[in-house]
Amino acid sequence: MARAKRLLPAGCSFHITLRCNSRQFLIAKALRRDVLLAVLAKAKQKVPHRLYAVCLMANHLHLLLRPDDASELPKLMHWIGWYSAMALNRLSGRCGHFWEARYYATAIAPKDHRRVLNTLRYIHANPKAAGIRKGFYDPYSNYGHYGRLECDGISEWHPSFLQLASSLKGCSRRYERFCERYRHHAKAGAKCHWGSRILKRFVQSSRSNRSKRKRISPGQQQLPFAFDVRLNQIPEEWHQVAVRFSKPNGIRDGDQTLRLW
Repeated sequence: MARAKRLLPAGCSFHITLRCNSRQFLIAKALRRDVLLAVLAKAKQKVPHRLYAVCLMANHLHLLLRPDDASELPKLMHWIGWYSAMALNRLSGRCGHFWEARYYATAIAPKDHRRVLNTLRYIHANPKAAGIRKGFYDPYSNYGHYGRLECDGISEWHPSFLQLASSLKGCSRRYERFCERYRHHAKAGAKCHWGSRILKRFVQSSRSNRSKRKRISPGQQQLPFAFDVRLNQIPEEWHQVAVRFSKPNGIRDGDQTLRLW
């Protein structure tokens, strides 16, 4: 059965959700998220777009972006998915699918300011809702870009944010109060039927019989860069992108500190 065609209305922002394959925690390590930040920065050269919100979690990521041409969104996400999967597979010494199935994209009309702000808050609240942080600041979320009004080199302010007040400081204060009113609603637990329980036992027993040695596919496509997997290094240019991003967004003295990781 063919996939349903995406609705890509012109001028809309899109809330993107992309999950790791089988919802594994493949991007829990900071170095892998640094790679993702570098890929997002590089993507602007491939398909022109505006990136408004970023949040990288341990097994998924959230983006709020607006392509200059809405019809180019599939091309943009295809490139981000392909390039990041190749780089992260090389870095982690694995092969196969890195991202799960198809990305989710929800269009938001440019004049629907309330929905835009709710989406921004939802994205920025992910670390807090997951119990990783007590507050909203996180080195892999661009909440600090809105709260501290500092450039992180990747994202920019959404027009709906700029309409909150007559000054940037006023916009920041109002958005901060708006985020403080956020209340996380936990999702209901998934029902586990008898078939799923049998399958889970079968998968666990088959995994225990496999070799734990990581293998790299000999046919993996050559990347336009090289780094030593054994040294766990990435190009210096990529590292600087991550440093510049985390500087305005990371936790500082006086912020609510790390809770659990």
